[in-house]
Amino acid sequence: MNESEKTLLLDAGKIAGLIDSLADRILEEFPPDQAAQLALIGIQSSGVPLARRLVRAIREKCGAAPEVGTLDISMYRDDIGTRKSLPVIRETEIPFNIDGRVIILTDGVIQSGRSIRAALDAITGYGRPGKIRLAVLIDRGMREYPIAPDYTGMKLQVPGEYRVNSEWCEINEADAVYQVPRTAYTKQA
Repeated sequence: MNESEKTLLLDAGKIAGLIDSLADRILEEFPPDQAAQLALIGIQSSGVPLARRLVRAIREKCGAAPEVGTLDISMYRDDIGTRKSLPVIRETEIPFNIDGRVIILTDGVIQSGRSIRAALDAITGYGRPGKIRLAVLIDRGMREYPIAPDYTGMKLQVPGEYRVNSEWCEINEADAVYQVPRTAYTKQA
């Protein structure tokens, strides 16, 4: 993708503040005495750094450290047969029993809701959680499925001809949220 096609929406400092706010909202629902019983599962790939950072923020705030895992949804997506290339399969690592637990799925951006639908399908292969919550850094609206996050860092109004991409220093060069033309996104798919 041509870097000039990207428009910066949020920088690292703003992202850090949103993660801190998300941790506060999670602890409002699940106070410190319950926080250690939580498990955060990051959807590959942008949900993974978010999950890990939320766990750190929760630990800093209350001393409890929820468990953390990763979930690849590639084979659960409803567009698997319509893509021009095969998806990159990433690691799913859930090193704990999810039966009866409160699971907080995390993703960088919720757009159509299709990724979350795929994640809900994928997670059932690992057990039967007691509750599932959804935490996202950015909610850009434009839902195609009736799925909404329980914890949102920020809602953005972005025209439909653009996607919103979150980038993380663990994966990309720096923490940032960009607006990218859909045409640029489909070029790389």
